[in-house]
Amino acid sequence: MPTVFRPYGRVMPPALDVPPALDEINRRIRHLMSRPADKRRAEEYTRLLVLWAEATAGNGSDWGKAA
Repeated sequence: MPTVFRPYGRVMPPALDVPPALDEINRRIRHLMSRPADKRRAEEYTRLLVLWAEATAGNGSDWGKAA
């Protein structure tokens, strides 16, 4: 399966390698962004980003490691 390249040369694994939990979190984020901006949406977005970070930390990704 071909590797997909992100902007700025970062390599992204094929879509089939994305854990189901990340797919669900991404779906919720996309749905949330279709709603009007308000405090509640901002709080939910923050919560989802924390879940996303936790889910990606367990898959060997080093996206959040400090240089």
